[in-house]
Amino acid sequence: MSKQPQTRGVNVKVVGLGGAGGRVVDSLAALGFPAARFLAVDTDSEKLQHCQLAAKLQLGESARRGWGCSGDASAGAACLRAAKDTLSEKLADTDLVLLVTGLAGGLGGGGAPVVAEIAADAGALVVALAIEPFDLEGLDAQSREALQRLRGTADTVVCMPNQAVMDRQPNGASVPECFEAANNLILEALLGMGRLLRTDGQMNIDFAHFHSLMSGRHTGCVMASLEVMGDSRPRALMDAILRHPQLEAGTLLGETDGIVLCLSSGEDVPMDEVEEVMSHLRDAAPDARLLLGVHTEAGQGDGLAALVMMPRPAETTVAKADPDPVNRLEEFSEQLVTETAPAVPTLWTAHQQQLPLVNISKGRFDKGEPTLHNGEDLDIPTYQRRNIVLN
Repeated sequence: MSKQPQTRGVNVKVVGLGGAGGRVVDSLAALGFPAARFLAVDTDSEKLQHCQLAAKLQLGESARRGWGCSGDASAGAACLRAAKDTLSEKLADTDLVLLVTGLAGGLGGGGAPVVAEIAADAGALVVALAIEPFDLEGLDAQSREALQRLRGTADTVVCMPNQAVMDRQPNGASVPECFEAANNLILEALLGMGRLLRTDGQMNIDFAHFHSLMSGRHTGCVMASLEVMGDSRPRALMDAILRHPQLEAGTLLGETDGIVLCLSSGEDVPMDEVEEVMSHLRDAAPDARLLLGVHTEAGQGDGLAALVMMPRPAETTVAKADPDPVNRLEEFSEQLVTETAPAVPTLWTAHQQQLPLVNISKGRFDKGEPTLHNGEDLDIPTYQRRNIVLN
């Protein structure tokens, strides 16, 4: 495993939830991502055994008996809540928790919001990377609900759509090839994020600034790593940002209030190129707060690589307090009557037939004691006791 870069006292922990999260976290540990701890969490004992470098935490040993959660989000949430004390201890004194989870499974879909809540209670900034399922899995509705729950507890959520990766694969690509492409895209983005946490660059992003930009947003965030080569790299990089499908930069650049940009190259990046890149971004997003990092990566080559993160704007629709609940209820009742009972035209008359009701014997209860009240047999239907004709 490669040597971990310096992060100037920022305590970073990466938590992988479920099978998908565990695989990614174990790969990050092997690639030298700058974190103090890598933790793979699952109820499936067999999948946990595939993690070689990350610390393993098996949940629900008695409830799940070493199996997965079978897509049951409530079971996943219950397993995480049962391990709250253990997780709180492992996530104590952490500045940033990077939570990697799939949205399709029971543990990820139900347990990820619980992990985010536990990490937030421990005082950490929680950035969740949520892996969306392939369309063929038929779990769109389930993943949308899971994503909504996760946004309620994590500070910000980055979605990684597996389907978008598969759509870009050539015809005839095998299942392993599609999964490998999806995993590579996730790893590239996360390794790019690792650069912004480092302090050994020519220009470093202060974690306090990153924290203030991302904390408490409870919204989505787009993130992607990209690389350009050749002449006019700043212009080519801006074009790549605008074209990248995950960044949605064509619309989001004019809406976001913050941009995190981390540049890197195998050789020192010229200052005029940095200035040109920043000038392009300021023109496209004049109101956004820009956080910039510049690093030299040995062995990267002469390309200019960039990590780009842009949080989505917070939702502005807020439910207003009802100033007069009684009057509001009366208005609603009047509206309901108006909508459900329209006036009947005078030239139209309803005709109903008498219902053909037939008396039925009590059967084996016929010889039982009658239920009497004020001289009436309550076992006889009301309409018969009172000679009411039903139409």
